[in-house]
Amino acid sequence: MGVLFVVSELQDGTTVFDVARRMALTGEKIDFLFTSEACRYVYDPGFVSSLGFAEGVHCLDPDLSQIGDEKPVGGVRSVDYSGWVELVEANEKIVSWA
Repeated sequence: MGVLFVVSELQDGTTVFDVARRMALTGEKIDFLFTSEACRYVYDPGFVSSLGFAEGVHCLDPDLSQIGDEKPVGGVRSVDYSGWVELVEANEKIVSWA
């Protein structure tokens, strides 16, 4: 079990990612799910690489499809709504960050 960070908007700062990194350093398993506009993050190789501490980086496919035709950076898993439910069930804590 771990912590699922659901990020739905592009961030002005790095707070959510810093918090997640600190939690990972204490042994927490971290997953990210990007939804809505935050799906834009999964096109940036440098950004995705900076999340190397996370167990998984995911993006909501219906939202990703609305943004463009590009493929996400390798290692990013595209999930549908049932995949989102699976992520919620697999993590004991959920952090929603808008």
